[in-house]
Amino acid sequence: MSIKKRAKIVEKFNDPCGGDFIFMLSSKAGGCGLNLIGANRLVMFDPDWNPANDEQAMARVWRDGQKKNCYIYRLLATGSIEEKIFQRQAHKKALSSCVVDYEEDVQRHFSVSELRELFILNTNTASDTHDKFRCRRCLNGIQMQPPPESADCTSDLSLWHHCQNKKGLQDRVIYQCWPAGISFVFHQRSHEQKTIP
Repeated sequence: MSIKKRAKIVEKFNDPCGGDFIFMLSSKAGGCGLNLIGANRLVMFDPDWNPANDEQAMARVWRDGQKKNCYIYRLLATGSIEEKIFQRQAHKKALSSCVVDYEEDVQRHFSVSELRELFILNTNTASDTHDKFRCRRCLNGIQMQPPPESADCTSDLSLWHHCQNKKGLQDRVIYQCWPAGISFVFHQRSHEQKTIP
């Protein structure tokens, strides 16, 4: 698709008076160079091995000019390889915040045991990712302590709100979808919603 045609489609989507409400694209195609502030919900199905690529895709809806609260959904089947890829992302992000640049590729490759673990399906948990965080803010799977006030959508996932039931969810869409098979949700508010005159 030409750049001109793509710009026209994006402009039509972002038009507040337009009728378009879904913009489907792969995170690779849509992760760079688009401003999709006409949307305030992003659904991600396929995590990338590189967390920066997913962050770029998320930044398409949560950016300057956005007046609505944004919701970012990462749909991961518990115990699936996508959840393992996502866990690897979290691990890489944690490493990047504490490893000096010249030691950057220390953890680049998988060990044999880490490769084996990618293909082990754990069905005895609501969220393998939450289990791996060893969350200290939860008691028996219930969040007892909120995340720090400084936490936002760019913070480490362990600093997001999380729950294994729909009680306390702010987004009515995910609340209504819960019975369809959701077992765990990490959620974070993008920003305070601005009042539109």
